[in-house]
Amino acid sequence: MDLNLLAIIIMGAWVVAIAAAGLVMSLRPGGVAVRLSAAGATTSDAGGRRDEILLGGDAEVYGNVRGRVRAVQLRPDSRQLQDVELASGLEGRAVPASAIVSADGKVLRLAERWPEPPLDEPRDDVPTLRQDATVVSAEGKRLGKLRLVCFDPSSGTVTALVVDGRGTPSRRLLPIERVTAAGPHRIATDLKASEWTVLQPFATDWEIQQAITQQLATDPTLEAVRRSLRIDVEDQRVRLRGYVSDVAQAESVAELVRSVPGVLQVQRELVGDDDLARAVGEAIRRDAATSAAQVQVTARGGTVDITGEAPDRSTLRRIESVARQVPGVAVVHNTVAVRQAS
Repeated sequence: MDLNLLAIIIMGAWVVAIAAAGLVMSLRPGGVAVRLSAAGATTSDAGGRRDEILLGGDAEVYGNVRGRVRAVQLRPDSRQLQDVELASGLEGRAVPASAIVSADGKVLRLAERWPEPPLDEPRDDVPTLRQDATVVSAEGKRLGKLRLVCFDPSSGTVTALVVDGRGTPSRRLLPIERVTAAGPHRIATDLKASEWTVLQPFATDWEIQQAITQQLATDPTLEAVRRSLRIDVEDQRVRLRGYVSDVAQAESVAELVRSVPGVLQVQRELVGDDDLARAVGEAIRRDAATSAAQVQVTARGGTVDITGEAPDRSTLRRIESVARQVPGVAVVHNTVAVRQAS
């Protein structure tokens, strides 16, 4: 047989195979976009904390990786999570949403056991949210690629999608009620392309925590206060607790946190050294059992030093007890002496 003819036959077979594969992909369950029913309520404002599933991220059971998250499926009527598709080995595996323990935008944590899905034929009316699916505007313009799926863990309702698109910051939260249809390769929205920059910027709580810690460590003016701070991040809102020397230092810490991309709000619960010393001194003077003592109080980073004189040992012991009850006091150094009788 002529080699040219053989090459044509082989190439033709490849074309037919590719076309057939494409046809199978388009007809398989979950291969087409499914319209979402109109949201009865604003799901993006659902109460409670927000969990985030990173598409392409690890899925773990007690720290052991069980696969990578390939996609999630949700119910089109309620927008509740239905299952998570894991890529494990050579094939995918569906895990019911009830097996999700937590999702922090980095790792999806699953329960040790979960019920196996029924062996019925898979449905083709379930919206699939797959990694890197193209998100398009109402005009059909490309907004970006799907990266994460956000949901309310108390109800299992998907509240928003994280889309990586143009501009800085590039990742933004797309409320789920703006999604009109969802398929594994394309997600349609009613959002105009011009509205993209109005969407809320996004960063995971883990990313914000790491960025704050890194900036504090590299700022020489705040190096001393870093160890006395507690930083909690939930849904891009930062809560600062701990000890600072004065109001100026507290404002410096808050300003640094506000500069971190993705931070929406900063709640300060910082205690200044002067304020803490003043509060302890006032508490000692107000207490009937210690008001006769003559003390001086200083504080640094939650450690309170009390010096002076007390009329007797019972007052001395009471001074330390009163000081420990003041909010913000971590350690008490009581060197008050018993006043000598004249």
